[in-house]
Amino acid sequence: MEVHDRRDVLDVRNAIVSNSSFDDVNLSNTRFHDVNLSAARIQRTNLSNTKVEDANLSNAYFTDVNMTNVKIENAQVAGMMINGISLDDLFQAYETAKTAGGN
Repeated sequence: MEVHDRRDVLDVRNAIVSNSSFDDVNLSNTRFHDVNLSAARIQRTNLSNTKVEDANLSNAYFTDVNMTNVKIENAQVAGMMINGISLDDLFQAYETAKTAGGN
C-alpha cells in the first residue's frame, strides 16, 4: 500500500505494517497505543512536547539528541549511561557533593 502526497486521517488497528517507511510525514497529534516499535530507527524527528508513558526503552540508544528540559519520573534506570557515565555514579557523586557541602 502506498500513500503519497495525501492529506488523510488514517485509522490503523490490529495491523502488521512492519518494515514500513515514513519519510517527510507529519504525524503531529498522532496517538500510538499498544504499538511495537522494537528495532525501529527514528532519525531527524521532532518529538518535542511528546509524552511517553508506560513504555519499554530498555537497550535504547540516543545519540545527537536535544534533551533540553526533559523530565524523567518513576523510571527504572539501572545501567543507564549519560555521555559514558553511569547514572548510579552521577547520583553517588551528587550525594557526596551534597553531603560535603552541608546541604
